[in-house]
Amino acid sequence: MNSFEIRPGTTADIPALLRLIKALAEFEKAPHLVENNEAMLREDFETHRSFEFLVAELKGEIVGISLYYPRYSTWQGRCYYLEDLYVEPEQRGKGIGLALLRATAAEAKKAGANRLDWQVLDWNTLAVEFYEGEGAYVEKEWWNCKLEL
Repeated sequence: MNSFEIRPGTTADIPALLRLIKALAEFEKAPHLVENNEAMLREDFETHRSFEFLVAELKGEIVGISLYYPRYSTWQGRCYYLEDLYVEPEQRGKGIGLALLRATAAEAKKAGANRLDWQVLDWNTLAVEFYEGEGAYVEKEWWNCKLEL
């Protein structure tokens, strides 16, 4: 089995991050919705500290990402939000996604978070089963709301 490394993302990893964000959007059948670019990611990462990310590296290539940030629950206090977890399709089944999820949860816990939240598309049954297998509760009663600004 090929060994991989999970490590914090850096500014130098922004091009790979954007590549995998676009690959995720393609997988989710929404590539037309990606407006982000390297300059925006770099500014939001370096200047605004809007997010952090982990990368999975295999043989010197970034093959997976986890992008997350702090959030707050009025009921439970500090939480973290996992915006995206993505592993290239040909690298799945090697434990990379699981390692990314666990490393993200560890980062949240280290920061004092009580919970890690994320979303999953209802048609992505493999992901739902993966998350439930890790003990996550997949809510089905809440609806997402978005207000474009």
